[in-house]
Amino acid sequence: MLLGSSTDNSQLKTQNYPAIFIVSYFGRAMIVPIFLPHLGCQSRCIYCDQDIITDIGGEDLQTRIDQVLARQKGSFEVGLYGGNIFGLKPEAVKRLFSYFDSYTSVITNFRISTKPVPLDHETITILKENRVTAIELGIPSFNNKILKFLNRRHTAADLKNSFSILKGEGFQVALQVMVGLPFETMDDIRETAISIINLKPAYIRIYPLTFIGGTPLADMYKEGEFSTITFEEAVHRAMLIYLSGLHHGVTTVKMGLTDNEVIKDRIVGGYYHPAFGFLVKSRAFYLAVTKKIKEGAIKGDVLISLNNRDIPHLLGHKRCNITCFHELGISITWQTKDIPIGTFIMKSSKKEVFGDVFDTLEVTWNH
Repeated sequence: MLLGSSTDNSQLKTQNYPAIFIVSYFGRAMIVPIFLPHLGCQSRCIYCDQDIITDIGGEDLQTRIDQVLARQKGSFEVGLYGGNIFGLKPEAVKRLFSYFDSYTSVITNFRISTKPVPLDHETITILKENRVTAIELGIPSFNNKILKFLNRRHTAADLKNSFSILKGEGFQVALQVMVGLPFETMDDIRETAISIINLKPAYIRIYPLTFIGGTPLADMYKEGEFSTITFEEAVHRAMLIYLSGLHHGVTTVKMGLTDNEVIKDRIVGGYYHPAFGFLVKSRAFYLAVTKKIKEGAIKGDVLISLNNRDIPHLLGHKRCNITCFHELGISITWQTKDIPIGTFIMKSSKKEVFGDVFDTLEVTWNH
């Protein structure tokens, strides 16, 4: 069994919860994604199903870029996702950006996703010269034993070192983390949350693990070489990272994979759901309301005033939250009110109670 490192939750309680529930980090910014499957990866993580590409094939890549960008209108940002640009030699990085030369007048800037190593100062210079403003570093776990098991070929210390250097160079540095990994414990999730709080990335993405047919991890899963958690537990773990980050001003811009990012027929296990992020947010809202209900020993009819955008979070997926409220002896009605997203006012015949989604956090942290 891989054990998570010990964590201290004292940092989680040093600030008052902000009464805000941020929905979108990018707002209306137009980001055009270009996917570079495993470009620059020198090895394959055991959960990945793509072939390794260690160099840049000119005509094929140029064709793919043209197919995506030629149909765009107006100016836009380009996101380069799916590979490890730091794994390319500087000359190859220059060649990669040269394929965008025809679109210089309409591309405002680039953002990239990559492993945190190997970090080369010449590559950093090239990224600056080509208007890369944001870098997303992948770190599935901050447990080094789990990273080794996944064949990531880097440590948590490598990530923190690269993060510090890149932030010092003026980049917006974001993190991509995962939940539901083999041998993962709640201590590991708390360690991830604390690391996010300490690093203060520009934003984060949270991905639940899926087992894709044909990968080494899927074979291990089928052979029962490790135990898995329930889907509900995966939601819970993502919720802890999401809420603890948001509590400290770190926004989650995405949770889960959407239908156009995965071939569902190839999923043989794991925690895939096309509305994973919504499940996390609606679960958080439900737990916040029920915490206030239990603290106030409230029964019967309850009127909840909330921001219009939170109505789906109150109802839950297929109205599952309303069903659960009924099982607690609570009949919920609601009305919209001009209050911050993520907050609510609950009124029964005997009392009126104010709450927000962060009321969930302490219970979630100690789970």
